[in-house]
Amino acid sequence: MKQRLRIFILALLIGVLGLTILTRAMTAQAQPNAQTTVTPTAGPPPDNSADQAGAYCLAKGGEVTQRFPTYNTNASQAQWLRLAGFRYFCAFLAEPDSSGFQSQISIALDTLYADQPTLAVLAYLEPVALPPFTGANPSTLYCQKLGGTAIWGGENNAAGGGWVTEASDSATNFQVVDMCMFPDGSMIDAWGLTYKANGVVRGADLGKVVRYQPAIPPNVFVGGASANQAAPGDIDKDLTFQDNGAKVTLKPGDVLNLTLNSNPSTGYTWHVTQNDEKILLQLGEPQFSFGNQTPMPGASGAETFQFKALSKGTTTLTLVYLRPWETNVTPTPRDQFSINVTVE
Repeated sequence: MKQRLRIFILALLIGVLGLTILTRAMTAQAQPNAQTTVTPTAGPPPDNSADQAGAYCLAKGGEVTQRFPTYNTNASQAQWLRLAGFRYFCAFLAEPDSSGFQSQISIALDTLYADQPTLAVLAYLEPVALPPFTGANPSTLYCQKLGGTAIWGGENNAAGGGWVTEASDSATNFQVVDMCMFPDGSMIDAWGLTYKANGVVRGADLGKVVRYQPAIPPNVFVGGASANQAAPGDIDKDLTFQDNGAKVTLKPGDVLNLTLNSNPSTGYTWHVTQNDEKILLQLGEPQFSFGNQTPMPGASGAETFQFKALSKGTTTLTLVYLRPWETNVTPTPRDQFSINVTVE
């Protein structure tokens, strides 16, 4: 009996010892080796950048607003579709004009507070010329030209959309704001951006309040005057339609600036039909501007062409105002502009 008890106790001890060895082996196998061991680090500090950005907005004279992405805002409010998420914006109001109206502009709070370049801020600081107007929303066209988007539901979708506050329209609040969103996630009021490109500041000059303040803004946008055309100070001769038929003399290197009234929403635009580019080189694409008029569907403006005198010689520069698809139409005299240019 005693012999059996000893055997049982010995077997039990062997079993416990074996289980301990197996457990230690499994634990050792689960541990990383010395080369892969990573020292645990504390988690990131609480993110209070939103609070700092809000305080910055208020300090610059703005007001923090919460907005929700909303589809179908061209329909009655009962049919609006609020989408997921929200963003905070900083809204700036101008002083009331003689009628009491206060223009406004909004910019995403994180875009305002960024101390590094964002596409939205660069677009505001270095506006390019407005694209030819086709009758669509000018702010949408301009946003697209810059590589951003303000379209809801796809191209040619008339449902519309925007960033909406829970407060209704008032003298100090636009309930729906059309925002231009860029690929880097930065956002700015699309209409405010478009007005700025036309020389009109809405709400406040954001160039003076954004946190990013470069000595010379980097030029990241193509297709505008800043990229392809001469700066205003480099223009040597300014012409309009009143100079039709004139004889113009330039020196090599001179820049000729030609501005012609235009309304691309009708399908008509100016086209160069005659010119010797070895003598007179067109700089970039023609740039459209509303001038002093309010950017709005159907509004007319002007197209500006620039040419640089390259070498000595004489050429006839002719432009015709036409619809490109109407090939059998004879332009009237008011739809033609021609000058004789001599470079000497």
